[in-house]
Amino acid sequence: MAYAAGIQQFVDEVNGALPPDFYTYPLDRQRTLYDGLTEVLPIPVPDGVRHHDVELTHGGRRARARVYRPPVRRGDGVLFYVRGGGFVIGSLTSHHSLVAELAARTGLVSVALDFGMAPENPFPGPVEDCFTGLSAALADPSALGAGDLDAGAAVVCGESSGANMAVVLSMMARDRGGPALRGQALISPVLDFTRWRHGGEDAPLLSGGEMEFFTACYCPDPEQARHRYVSPLLEGEFHALPPAYVVGCSLDSLRVDAESYTERLRKEGVPVQYVLEEGMVHAPVRARGLSEPAADLFARFCTAAAQLAGDTSALPKGARAEGARSGGS
Repeated sequence: MAYAAGIQQFVDEVNGALPPDFYTYPLDRQRTLYDGLTEVLPIPVPDGVRHHDVELTHGGRRARARVYRPPVRRGDGVLFYVRGGGFVIGSLTSHHSLVAELAARTGLVSVALDFGMAPENPFPGPVEDCFTGLSAALADPSALGAGDLDAGAAVVCGESSGANMAVVLSMMARDRGGPALRGQALISPVLDFTRWRHGGEDAPLLSGGEMEFFTACYCPDPEQARHRYVSPLLEGEFHALPPAYVVGCSLDSLRVDAESYTERLRKEGVPVQYVLEEGMVHAPVRARGLSEPAADLFARFCTAAAQLAGDTSALPKGARAEGARSGGS
């Protein structure tokens, strides 16, 4: 299948800066190279977006977050974004312009949840850090220092491993009696780590060896990979979860996870819209400066996140990317 416009250049640029075997490098080097993609693929922060970092406390645990305020507020909902990077690489810096753009496009306060990374902080550390930040913010929205917010209009968002944690946060919030969430917006969620324990399928910008490495870092005990909060598709329960917008990419090995999760939600009667992005590879949001279809993908993702939050007056105009297909219930 052919790449969408601009995606071949994107793949070449990423592979040149972050070689396919990067996961064999020392951890510090991996993280430096990954954060360096912001210079290789520069995307400016939209004008007027302001941000500040906060430390949040809940249940005796502390977590960090970065709060983004749009130039014009168009609603009181709040979006929480969890970055990708296999739980091992990435930072508030690596996804800075992305979350800033999410705030600008939706007109909603957006929060990048931070977490300690594996292997220093393996499962359940990263997702518990995110749950701490989410719970603290929604228990006392004033802690975000962003003015009045509606704690009942919160949406969790993320891509790849961040989308895994967004799904798991939705499950944890249900299982633990809160906080209440209004929606989940996901790009290429990875929801079954057991198939990567011994390598697996290679795809552009996501190799089987890379996934095997991330799995071993996050789940040093092989049995952990089966936990419902690691691989929800195996033993997870999907009743009473918030409505979802799920993006799958046609050239991504995680497409099957996105489609399986969509079907499981539908069986439980959870409203869900699934969009298949044709000609797209893993982590397409990083391509939005090179690829018009990738930019449109992210614009529509922002629209969906705002819709889930219930702030329809904030919705940007965005035509569907050529070749994208969707389905919902």
